[in-house]
Amino acid sequence: MGERVRAIAGHPLFSGGAEVLHGPNPYRRMLFPAALAEADFERPPGPAEWTAHRSLAAHRLLGTCYEAETVLLPEQGLAGLHDDFDLFYGRELRELREGTLSELERFAFGCLDEAVDVSGAATPEVLETYFRHVVDEAAAGPSPALTAIAGARDRESAADLYLVQLALDGLTEASAMSRNLAGAYGPEQSALFKIFIDEFGYGVYDAKHTTIFAKMLRSRSMATHVHAYWNFYLTGPLATNNYYYYLSRDHAKFFRYAGAVTYAEAVFAPAFVEMVKVFRGIFGDAVDLHYCDEHAHIDEHHGRITRDQVLLALAGRHGPRVVPELMRGIAEARLIGGWFEDDTAAQIRWADDLPRHRDLAGDAEPTATRRVVSGPGAPFGTRGHDADTVLEIERGEADLITTPTGPPERLERGAAVLIPAGRLYGVKPVAAETSWLLHTTASG
Repeated sequence: MGERVRAIAGHPLFSGGAEVLHGPNPYRRMLFPAALAEADFERPPGPAEWTAHRSLAAHRLLGTCYEAETVLLPEQGLAGLHDDFDLFYGRELRELREGTLSELERFAFGCLDEAVDVSGAATPEVLETYFRHVVDEAAAGPSPALTAIAGARDRESAADLYLVQLALDGLTEASAMSRNLAGAYGPEQSALFKIFIDEFGYGVYDAKHTTIFAKMLRSRSMATHVHAYWNFYLTGPLATNNYYYYLSRDHAKFFRYAGAVTYAEAVFAPAFVEMVKVFRGIFGDAVDLHYCDEHAHIDEHHGRITRDQVLLALAGRHGPRVVPELMRGIAEARLIGGWFEDDTAAQIRWADDLPRHRDLAGDAEPTATRRVVSGPGAPFGTRGHDADTVLEIERGEADLITTPTGPPERLERGAAVLIPAGRLYGVKPVAAETSWLLHTTASG
């Protein structure tokens, strides 16, 4: 699989450009082939390795593969992008995707089998009790990511970083769900379709959820085209978004999908209520939170529909045999939703505390070192490491970039900073012939 993965990542569409943000071209995104070459695709990440470098690489590839099975057209039109359109949907990449996707899914999501145990009694009554328990638990606990935003020194940059994680789904919302609408499976199909058409504003473009999500980004003076912030998507949010495509692509996992989407719809409403409080506290009325208000309202309704008319209805109609799969979907969605929260919170805390990580770099004990040489105009990409790593500027000068809108951290010759395992960063040289050392540390 590693060879096919590297063939996809090495395609010219995915080599990136010098700019930190991607332009309004949905077919190009940086897969960082130079860093991906280090990834060991023979060893799937375990449950505790979901922030590993190879996990990030796999989810970037998976997201690209899944989106190639949807229709992406740039808002400004295809003028100048016809060739990229042909390449993205063309035969060469399609055959590579089709020959890789199933194996890549097993690589990226195989750890769920080990992490989630669904055993014991499996009846509709047990299902309902379990579902109520996990939803109550989610409602009672604070969001780690929103807590990190509220406690950050630069709360505006922290809030923008959170918006970027939401943009991964927010600008293509309900695309995965569309895969489960075809076929014939009774009233539950119609219930799911009601949710789907809500997401699409009942056919009114201005009411479509992606449209009002873009309004929220615009109110923060942020880019609204698909994947402008590709370089800043974290592993947890990528895995969360990919998970629903993963379940929807394989209809043998339909009941697992029904459990997962029911959990997601049930916990969205209180999450958006909390988000409104935090964002109002930071920005006052200067941010457009129509998207959050809409979800705080409509997802209460969707939560009831999915619980009563999809989850419990499917269990009642199809019997105890489907209950374990429904429960597994709930449990997996809960687990991966936790990855989203924990990863975003950790990135916010690290990016907000770089001066301390400069100090920590001096105390680290290197166990291995390698050199990276680059210069102005080189393709920009972001990556993480599996172990704590000290980045030290050996020659020249560069910006360390850890957030999409916050100020970069200028690093001059001799400067060093500790990058904790799993944290995302990019280096943008500002001097000719810049080189830096990456010291893997003993603590990793």
